[in-house]
Parts: sequence; C-alpha cells; structure tokens
Amino acid sequence: MKNDIEDVDQMVMSLKSVVKDILDSTTMFRFEICLSETLTNSVKHADTHDKEMPIEVTLIETASALVVDVFDPVGAGFFDLRDHAKDLDSIDLMAESGRGLGLIVQCADAVTYGALKGRNRLALDFLKTVT
Repeated sequence: MKNDIEDVDQMVMSLKSVVKDILDSTTMFRFEICLSETLTNSVKHADTHDKEMPIEVTLIETASALVVDVFDPVGAGFFDLRDHAKDLDSIDLMAESGRGLGLIVQCADAVTYGALKGRNRLALDFLKTVT
C-alpha cells in the first residue's frame, strides 16, 4: 500500500472482500476498525524519512485465526502501540482523538509488535468462530 492516507479506505475494503468468508460479522467489524486505525496511524505517524516507502500488509489464515501483518515503511522508527494505548474508559467522551491505539488493542484478539525481516511489524490476530 502506498504510504498515503487516500489509500487507507481502499486497502481496508479490498482486504475485507478477501476475508468475508473467513470471519463472522462481529469479527469482521472488529477487523475493519483495527485495520483502518492501524493503517491510518501508520501513514500519519510512522517515523520515516522517506514517505515514498510503502506499508506492506499481509494476511495469514490458520486453522483457528486470521492474522494481519502490517509492516511499517522501511526505515520507520520502533513504536509498540501496546506501550502507548490508552484505556478507552479513561478518554474524555468529547475528545476528538486518542482512541485509535486503544481500539486496536481492544478489538483484536491478540496484538504483537516487533522486528521481523528487518522491519517493524504489527500482527493483529482475529479468532475464527467455530460453527
């Protein structure tokens, strides 16, 4: 994905169409929130000197979950959102911002962050519903 805010919605919609038969509607809603917040934050806040470097997004389906890996642009600084996410109950209801990181942590079933293949990667896990 281009490191451009205009590409976020298109990427979210594209990935939703790929996973529509994998996740139930409730999990799909959480997936959409997490992905939108993650990509928006990556574009707006990833500490990179080259805004032309893309953000890489991959999907991995396992027997029990769907994992979304979001790789920061090459050269971006380390930023573990789990260290900065605010408890949603502590945010003023009238605040215009500040919920994104908390939403990601709350909506994904698991959140991990760290270096992989020389890049910073955020992994968001969404458990499949057993039917």
